[in-house]
Order: sequence, then C-alpha cells, then structure tokens
Amino acid sequence: MRALYFDGAGALEWREDPAPQIEAASDALVRPIAITTCDLDQAIIRGAVAGTRQPFAIGHEAVGEVVELGDSVVELARGDIVVIPYHVSCGACDRCSEGIPLYCRASTGEGLAVYGIPVGADRGGMFSELIRVPFAGHSLVRLPPAVTPLQAVSVGDNLTDAWRVVAPHLRERPGADVLIMSTSTTGLLAADIARACGARRVRYVDRDAGRLATAEGLGVETSTLESFAPDEHEYAITVNASDSKTALRNAILATAPGGRCESMAFHFSDVPVPLLAMHLKCVSFRSSLCNARTHIPDVLRLLASGRVDPRLIQTDVLPFESAAEQLLGAGAKPVFVREPLA
Repeated sequence: MRALYFDGAGALEWREDPAPQIEAASDALVRPIAITTCDLDQAIIRGAVAGTRQPFAIGHEAVGEVVELGDSVVELARGDIVVIPYHVSCGACDRCSEGIPLYCRASTGEGLAVYGIPVGADRGGMFSELIRVPFAGHSLVRLPPAVTPLQAVSVGDNLTDAWRVVAPHLRERPGADVLIMSTSTTGLLAADIARACGARRVRYVDRDAGRLATAEGLGVETSTLESFAPDEHEYAITVNASDSKTALRNAILATAPGGRCESMAFHFSDVPVPLLAMHLKCVSFRSSLCNARTHIPDVLRLLASGRVDPRLIQTDVLPFESAAEQLLGAGAKPVFVREPLA
C-alpha cells in the first residue's frame, strides 16, 4: 500500500507500507477519496516547525469510502462516504461524553491518537491508499446527500475548528459582533461561518491580500494587521487564527467586557498576554485544539443548509496520485481526489 511521507522540509515521497487490516470488531478500513492539508501540515512541510519528527506519513483531513467493516460495526455499510475525524475516539468514555474526545481514555495511552501528525503512536496518514479507523461506528460520520466530498474535506479538522470558535457563542449571543484576527485559511472559514450564523458585524483582519479579497467577497469588513486598532470597537466574540503575537494581543484587547476570546492558532513559544486587561474586563479566553468528533454533525448540517461553502479557500483540485509532486506548489489548501470504488 502506498502512503505519502514527509522526510524533511520540502521532501515528500510515496512509500510502500503494509496494508492495514481489521484488528478489532469495531474497526473499519477506509479509502480516502478527498484529502487536503491543514495549516499545520503546510507549516511542517515547508520547514516552519522546528524539531518535527521524521519521517512520518502525512495527512489528517479527508473524506473516505468505507471498504471493510469489523463484525460489530452496524452503523455503517460498505460504500458509505464518511468524514474521518483527525483524532481517534471511542465515544463511550467519560472524556468523550464530556466533549473532549481528543483525549479519549481508550485511545490516548501513548499520547494523542491522531492521524498524520508526529505525536503519540503512529496512526498513519490520510494521504494513503487505505487507513484503519478504530471505533468506526462512533468515529466515522456519513455525509448527508446534499454535501459533497469536496465540501466536507476539512470537516475532520479545520472547518470544524472554525465552527466551534464562533457558532456556539453566537447561539448564546445572537447577533453579536465578531472579530477574526487571521493569517490562515481557517480564519477565513471562521469569518464565513460567523456571517452565516447571524453575526451583526464581522471584521476580518489579515496581512494577505488574497485572503482579504476573499473576505471582502463574503461581504464582511476587512482590515490589515498593521492598520488594526484594538480600541476602535469592542467585539463580544473574538478569534485569533494567527501566529502573530501582536494579532493575539489585539484580539484579547478588542474583546468586549464579559466577552469570549478564542485562539486556535499554534504558537510554539511562550506568548505574553495582557492579563490585567482581561481581568478588568472579565474576558473568557481559551486556546485549544479542536475536539472535532463532538461538533461534526452540527458542521455537516450547516454545510447541508448551503449557507457556507468551504470550497472558497480551496486553491487547487488535483489527482491523488500527483500529491508528492504537487503538494508544495499547489497553494495553501489543495485537495487531492480519486473516484470511489462503488
């Protein structure tokens, strides 16, 4: 079985791995048919993340086709097209029940149980011809008829990450103003979701002219990182999707009294925060990875409604077989596809 491996900055190659097998009655074998990279993948393969373990099979955002099922998996059938969460979870332990399946007790004995990222046990990557999914009846989520694999390709991570930092807060505060500080495509997704979920005012701040133009096309307000002034307006919901320390600070400072600030960006060194300002304004701040499986059904319902279209950030749609040659040069969010077997 072929799998795409990262082996140092700019180095990607197909390797032959043993084909995965059903190991437990709750397993499924899934054939990825639409695969993309997240912002972290792009940083790793371009050498921006120092100390990354090498080599490893890459890829953790995909939609796949179920090709084989363990005996206890009755929720799915062969040929089903499913979202594959980037993390493994059982759905039955206390942590899964509490909405933090990324830390599932049944899966995380050797560190985080994630695909295509070099932490914890090796689960393989989704740029592979086949992957094994434990606890498949819980983990895999069938696509609604109205949602295509291209639309859902990032539901396993980035699209759901963007949803969880704005949509639940807008449910609590309908019509609230939302600020997105961004240097990533995930920030654009958050801006589109905020607009679709009824924010009164959405402000998108970035340094990239292309992403700013895309945000303007969504009908949201835009500013450059350099020109943004955090005291210009207060926002009940603020999001940091930027690796800029200044952007993170500005997101916090622009949060209204009693507001919520979410950070979904990676910062690989300690970052000073304006703690006194947060304290005086009773700001709730959270920086976290995405517990994707908890929110995937909500995200698929939003996609099925037609109110958002994450294809706006997809830079290329290319054949799966071309990934080793095309991945680095295909923009920030390429999607690699192949036809289902069924």
